[in-house]
Amino acid sequence: MVQAVAWTRKVDDFTALGYRVATISYDGVGALSRFSKRRKSKLIHLADPRSEAIRAFGVLNPNYPPGSPGHGVAVPIVFAIGPDGVITHRFSVGNYQDRPDIGRVMEVLRAGLAK
Repeated sequence: MVQAVAWTRKVDDFTALGYRVATISYDGVGALSRFSKRRKSKLIHLADPRSEAIRAFGVLNPNYPPGSPGHGVAVPIVFAIGPDGVITHRFSVGNYQDRPDIGRVMEVLRAGLAK
């Protein structure tokens, strides 16, 4: 959720480009609602407690095997989805502890709109 806090600070910049920012987490609705209220988040938070969407996108973190407390968590990744619903960009890093750089994501999306 640390990444969500950083994205909340930049959400207006992405909205100005025509993007909406959403998170998807294996946390339940209650936990995400409490987080959103506590952090005054401007993001859309989607609950995926059975990790169905996480698996469908192929981003289930392999470092947490079934039975472990972290099983079901996604690897840190950012997808940019165009107005037609097609994924236009995928931003990820090699180390699961790192997060895609918000500035880099913004730079790539701005460049794409300039074309």
